[in-house]
Amino acid sequence: MKRHFYYDTLIENFFHNGFPAMRKPLASALCILAATACDSPPPGVPAAPAPREAVVAARAETAANTQNDGNDVAFWLAADAARSLVLGTAGTAGLELFDLSGRRIGAFTAIEPDFVAVTYGFAMGNGAEGGGATGLVVAADRASGSLVALTIDPASLEPRRVSPEPMPVHGEVTGLCTYRSPDTGLHYAFATVEGAVQQWQLTARGGVVQGRLVRSIPVGVGAGYCAVDDATRTLFVAEEKVGIWRLSAEPETDAERQAVDLVAPRGHIEKEVKGLGLYRADATHAYLLAADVAAPRFNVYAVDSGEWLGSFRIGAATSVDEVGESEGLAAVAFPLAGSKGGLIAAFDEENDDGAGNIKLAAWDDIAAALGLASAAGVDPRNPPAPTARTVMPVAESEPTGTFGDAADDPAIWVHPTDPSRSLVIGTNKKRGLDVYDLSGRRLQVLPDGRMNNVDLRGGFLLGGKPVALVAASNRTTKGIALYRVDAAARRLVDVADGVVSTGLADPYGLCMYRSAKSGETFVFVNDNEDTGTMKQWRLVAAGSKVRAEAVRSFKVGSLAEGCVADDATGALYVSEEDVAVWRYSAEPDGGDARRAIGKVGPGGLTDDAEGIGLWAGPGGTGYLVLSNQGADNYAVFRREGANEFVGFFSIVANDALGIDGASETDGLDVSSAPLGSRFPHGLLVVQDGRNITPGESQNFKYVPWDAVERALGLR
Repeated sequence: MKRHFYYDTLIENFFHNGFPAMRKPLASALCILAATACDSPPPGVPAAPAPREAVVAARAETAANTQNDGNDVAFWLAADAARSLVLGTAGTAGLELFDLSGRRIGAFTAIEPDFVAVTYGFAMGNGAEGGGATGLVVAADRASGSLVALTIDPASLEPRRVSPEPMPVHGEVTGLCTYRSPDTGLHYAFATVEGAVQQWQLTARGGVVQGRLVRSIPVGVGAGYCAVDDATRTLFVAEEKVGIWRLSAEPETDAERQAVDLVAPRGHIEKEVKGLGLYRADATHAYLLAADVAAPRFNVYAVDSGEWLGSFRIGAATSVDEVGESEGLAAVAFPLAGSKGGLIAAFDEENDDGAGNIKLAAWDDIAAALGLASAAGVDPRNPPAPTARTVMPVAESEPTGTFGDAADDPAIWVHPTDPSRSLVIGTNKKRGLDVYDLSGRRLQVLPDGRMNNVDLRGGFLLGGKPVALVAASNRTTKGIALYRVDAAARRLVDVADGVVSTGLADPYGLCMYRSAKSGETFVFVNDNEDTGTMKQWRLVAAGSKVRAEAVRSFKVGSLAEGCVADDATGALYVSEEDVAVWRYSAEPDGGDARRAIGKVGPGGLTDDAEGIGLWAGPGGTGYLVLSNQGADNYAVFRREGANEFVGFFSIVANDALGIDGASETDGLDVSSAPLGSRFPHGLLVVQDGRNITPGESQNFKYVPWDAVERALGLR
């Protein structure tokens, strides 16, 4: 059967990008399903360009591998660019070093490397950059089954091991690449091991490099070579007989994978893909290179869109044979060996001399043949400074012990006389409520139903005495759970007057409000449904118990959960997850009038907008803190005036304390009360949706508020 090339492209778009990329009408899809040839694309849709393939001559080649045990390749840039090196793994022959003409100048035989990668800007922690300006080399050593780190002396060009303790991967390594986060400046190595990608964080102290496994991502049994684009935080992994996947390189992000290209007939890869390389020309143009070993050729893709841009072969030149089956692949966007745009290095398994070697090609030749951009003035040895504003947790709660999506929302109770005895109350959507101290130790478990959100207010008169009242949305009873805080015992006591029914199909978000106007205490609950129904109840003492009276109902418009009320100003803030954060009146006669303080969309929030909390400062000042869940960070708005946007920050790992960062946060709470020496300006508590290091059930992270102030320049 013969199909029009246009419709082959349609199939590829489906596999690459899913349904959003399929902008053709249904009639066109039916042409494919019926295996018929349609004469032309639908109106308004341009025809797909003809495929492009180029042949470029090799510029140089290295000496053959001494034991025919080679596999991978990397570039090492020296301070004096002319002294830069090509690194080749030679297995039992060690790590081989070649100059840019291909002459072997040495080997490091203390390891048996199969894969090698280089990262720049790595501070060795000994008062000098050491492996920073000239690059830290990471290799997968088959002899020890671990990753090792090396530096290369810029004067003698001698390698030196700087990781005395191995980083055991517990399996055969089939790919290796490195990543420097543009957000945090932290360095990572990705090692593909037995169908999964292990992400190791690399740190140094006193000139010694250490690695810590932060996550393992299942990819597929044939997962192998990898490459990373630092600028877009993107990891690419080749699954040999399947295709190429893209994933997020940041450790605190979703490990969901997306296809870039697939093996024929559903993609451009003939039978098998191996080596991957990354070439970034400038802030706009970056290319993924992939060794299509059966062709043999190298496919080129746009990093941002995944679009296939063409392919090239490395052909023969004077005294240099063409590249046959290629495995390891590397690219460097820096003027070297007469090529202003940099070089491509490919390990050639079918070298004419018998043993494999490395062929070098000029990027300028490839770019000219395929109409691609070339780098100008880019120096990978000088990566840009980190751009994200980051804070670190200083404590974390014990894991919920309930796997899956369990922890959700916290509330902070401040002890009236001894701040060090304050509590964090957290919901467990599969069990009930957990009560923690300020070190994260669990003090109490209340298995009273699937609690989703929780909040509290002090000063509620119950039995003639003021108490702190705690309310939680209970999805098991479809009601509102009510407790008081026993300050002496640091425990919660049930005070609900029976089941406080909400009348909602699935009670979801919840927050409380104490009116400065009337002195009354209210609770808001919204429903887990498309219209975002929100109801308001007045809480009333009934002896030693508490009952609720419905006073108001309105619709937010679509799914909403997070909310917080400002008792002093009478404002209610509600997060409509995919739309905006809205400001309403919290008074029972407030109606449905509202205004947006932050919207989801380009340049704004990223869906889902989730939990929201209030840091109340003096004189009506303060800040609203929102979980910007889709971007794994947090947005801050001013409390006063028009709720001006202040900025975003991220919560990253505290390596010194062995606490991982926080991501995919549902609920959060923040208090401005001084809570001891660790939290002198207040405390931010966030749910951690991915408790990754070590991999445990979800928990809550504790961040000093003054860390947020410093990150955003608030003081």
